[in-house]
This record gives sequence, structure tokens and C-alpha cells, in this order.
Amino acid sequence: MQIRAFGCGPCFAVFLFFACAGLAGQTNIAGDEQQSLREQIARLQREIKDANDRHVADLKKLHEEVESLRLKAAEPNESATTPEQNQGGPGPLGRIARSFNPEISAIGDVLFHAGKNDEGENENQFRFRELELALGSAVDPFGRADFFLGIEEEEGEWGVNLEEGYFTFDTLPYDLKARAGKFFSAFGKANQLHTHAMPWVDKPLMIRNYFGEEGMSEPGAELSWLVPNPWEKYIELLFQVQNNGNEPSFAGGQSRDLMYVAHLKNFFDLDSASSLEVGGSLATGANAATGGGHQTNLEGVDVTYKWRPPQQGLYRLLTWMNELLLSQKQQGAEDTVDSHGLYSSLEYQFSRRWSVMGRYDYSQFPDDNDSHENAYTGGLTFAQSEFCFWRAQFTHTDGDGVSAPGSRNEFFLQLDFGIGPHRAHPY
Repeated sequence: MQIRAFGCGPCFAVFLFFACAGLAGQTNIAGDEQQSLREQIARLQREIKDANDRHVADLKKLHEEVESLRLKAAEPNESATTPEQNQGGPGPLGRIARSFNPEISAIGDVLFHAGKNDEGENENQFRFRELELALGSAVDPFGRADFFLGIEEEEGEWGVNLEEGYFTFDTLPYDLKARAGKFFSAFGKANQLHTHAMPWVDKPLMIRNYFGEEGMSEPGAELSWLVPNPWEKYIELLFQVQNNGNEPSFAGGQSRDLMYVAHLKNFFDLDSASSLEVGGSLATGANAATGGGHQTNLEGVDVTYKWRPPQQGLYRLLTWMNELLLSQKQQGAEDTVDSHGLYSSLEYQFSRRWSVMGRYDYSQFPDDNDSHENAYTGGLTFAQSEFCFWRAQFTHTDGDGVSAPGSRNEFFLQLDFGIGPHRAHPY
């Protein structure tokens, strides 16, 4: 750092020098007076130089102190908690204070549907599909609670459904984290997405046929671990034990057995603009086949590629999501239905507010591998703000077999809006 001293001393010295030089040039000044003036000028110059040196030394010392404070502030403070740990408050007291002021938000989803429904009947109507209420807050220094309530109409009557509600233990040692309550099963990616977070109007056929319209969400407990590795990559291993209440693939309400789900997620930065996420899923549990003692095993692979150039992060984003599900559902002592489903979705944001997407679906059925469906979907999304978006979507579905409802064309117009911190859509 180059330090320069500024002051009125040098200017005064220059002025005094020329003034004295002019006086010395007058013929009426005696020689001894000229010598006295020269000595005074020399003394003033020495004083000015000494003052300037002190000024430079003071600035240098001040700069060193500022630099020392900057380096000290940049060092990590191991005794301090992170914003994620204290949830916006300074330590445990901040968590306790926030428990009296929870985060509350509401997200509405309005849908217009034109075409045939899953039963092959014409359906042209508006529908308030869902109102999601989200409440979350730190409970104490050891964790937080989150609740997601879905208010929706079913068969002409409105009801309240607990989509998710759990306590998260986020201060466990050894990079462990745990949850207890009701939550979406960590099988792949699409099953865990709430309505407002999906890039489509509806979930892929694979999810609907194997887990139901709402996906698979059951009460249970979860333990996840950030796996240490020499490559310093994000590797998460997750294990869930949940009630076996899913109807299509498992036992539904007829079984008191448990369902077990495991998921391994790997995240890689390919370069400054792109990343790759690769996951593997396993799920097993009893099913409701006649006679009892029959199991369903599911395996899944999910791959997600994202591209967002740093210079155009608000205007360009490409997301390519892919999932494959394999199912083995025992129907008897020697009868097992092997079936599968998959989807591939490509979404491209081409401006700050606009994005387009396309999705291909193929799905059999957990009880019928002789029937299958193909679906082709295209859509356009306009992000009015980070709290509201509009989406138009067209889907053509071809069905083949006893379980498939046949061919149909459907058009959807979706309005999704929210208030509170739980936003409706990433801006």
C-alpha cells in the first residue's frame, strides 16, 4: 500500500521560500539579515520534514492495525454458531426467541384442466387444487420443527391433510442429522417435491402409478450422514424407517409392518457453471397380497444435471432430471411381478422470468407389467415474481393394457402464489 502525506506545511514552506527569496533580492537588506533568513528557512524545512515523517509513520501504523483487524475478522470462530445452527439468532437465546415467533407461510395452487381425466371422462373446469400452510421454527438449541398442512377438496368436501410434520435434530456429532415425524420417503427426487417446487403441473407417471397421486409420505424416523471422503465431495447416506401405509406398492393400512428406505446421494461440481447429482435408492416392505408374508422391493437411480453460467445466473438455467424405478412385488409363493418406470425431464430458463420444459414418461404398474403408459409433456412457465408463477402445460398420454386408462390429451393452466418466507417459486 502506497501512503502519501498531505497537509498545509509544504505549501506554506513554498510560499515562505519565494517570499524570503524576494526579500533577499532587495538591495536594502543587509548581508547579515539575508543569512538570518536563510537559517530560518532551513529550520522550517527541517521541522516540516520531521512533521511529514511522523505523519507517514502514523498512517503506516494505522494501516497495519486495520489490516490486522481485517485478518482477525476473516478467521473462523469455532465458538460461534452458524446462521443455520442458530436459525437467525445469536446462540441458544436466539433459538428460544424464534420459537415464540415461528415462520408462517401459505401457498395457493389454482388449476384449470381441459381434456379427459384418468377415468377417461371429459373434464373442463377450474379447481383450487391445494392450499399449503407451512410453519417452522427452532424449538430449542438442539433442533427445529416444521409442519406442512395441505387443505384440498376431495369428493366435494374440503379436508386438512398433514403432508409433512417433523422434528429435526441438527446438532448431532459426526456429521449426523436425524428427523422424526411424518415426511416424504427419500426415494429418488420427484417423490420429495411439493407442488410449488415441481417444474411440472403434475408428478411423473412413475410416481403416480407406484406411490399414488400425492407420492409416498409416512410417519417414521430418519438418520442421515455426510460421508467423509478423500475427494472432499458431498456424499450423503440416508436411512428411513417408516410405516408401511403406501397402497400401490406396499401394504397400505392392512399391515403393521414397517417399510425401510435408503438413499445415497453424490454431488459433483463439473466446472464453474455445471454440476451433477447422482443418487441410488432402495425400499422394501410387506405388501397386501393375499396370504400375507409377501414383500415388495424397489430400486431406483436418479441423475440430475444443472448448468447455470456465473455471468448469467439470473437469466440462464438448464436442469435435466432423470429417474428409473425397478419393482419386484410378490403376489404368491412363486409369483413375482417385475415392472419398471422412468421419466426424463428437461427444463430451460431462457430469461429472468420465462422457462420452457419437456418431459417423457414411461410406466408400468406394480401389479401389472402387461400394461403400460407413455406420456409426452410440454410446458411454458412465467415467473411473475419469486412469490408467484403461471404455467401452461399440454400432455398426451397413450395407454396400453388392462390397467392403462387409454389415450388422452390434457391441457393445464396453473397459478401458484404464496405469502410468507416459504416462497412459491425460485425467481
